[in-house]
Amino acid sequence: MKIQYELTFDDYRAAQRLHALRSFWSRLVRILTLYIYPVAGFIILLLGLSLFREGASVHTLFICGIVLLCCPLYLRIQLRRCYKRTRSGNGSCQLTFDEETIRVEGQYSKGEMDWKAIHSFREDAKVFLLYLAPAKFIAIPKRVCSEEQITELKGFFLQKIQITTQ
Repeated sequence: MKIQYELTFDDYRAAQRLHALRSFWSRLVRILTLYIYPVAGFIILLLGLSLFREGASVHTLFICGIVLLCCPLYLRIQLRRCYKRTRSGNGSCQLTFDEETIRVEGQYSKGEMDWKAIHSFREDAKVFLLYLAPAKFIAIPKRVCSEEQITELKGFFLQKIQITTQ
């Protein structure tokens, strides 16, 4: 089976989101950054406005509130920066799966690996992740696959990937 795609920023973001859900700490950081910090920033800004009306100097409260409110934007900017830094060429990739190997071809690279090189896989509604190491994976966006291909890929992964417990 062959799959050809170009990894977009949305695909990259979905892969990073799924990867971040692997541990408690990364989930906690994600919840703090996307939800708790902005709410706290909004509350601090409201507190600063109420104290400002009473004549207090609240510059620090305003600065802290704005910084906390902008955490999700900062996270997105950092993710986009990382996406751009890790691209080689236009990001196009062709994966070929057969019974023995996985072949990966990019614009400037070509490689082949045994199924034994894949330690585990994860999936969600948008992407498959094939883990070569705990923090190194191949992302396969589901948007480029038909329903039959998705089913066939899951079957390949379940059959070929020997998940080892350590």
